[in-house]
Amino acid sequence: MNDKQGKPIEIEDPFARRLMGKYLGHRKDDVDKLRTALAASDFDTIRITGHNLYGSGAAYGLDDISWLGASIERAAESKDVPDTERLIGELELFLRKLNVY
Repeated sequence: MNDKQGKPIEIEDPFARRLMGKYLGHRKDDVDKLRTALAASDFDTIRITGHNLYGSGAAYGLDDISWLGASIERAAESKDVPDTERLIGELELFLRKLNVY
């Protein structure tokens, strides 16, 4: 993981490291779920997933995930396909920077 300046963030506690790894792995699954839902025009699933991202990111110190989740939720509410697609891409890129993939 990196902080806002791009410096690696070390998580020393093995339990916390496993917990964070699990959390981020589930977010990778969310990207897949979001892409599948977008392909099916399932904006309810996109909205709910975005809402859940919004609610969970800050608890892990990942405000960017919360911000992206809220943005995905809003885009789904307005059924804005291009914006939803762009935001899912941003989420995927953010997770890759955290070495989830």
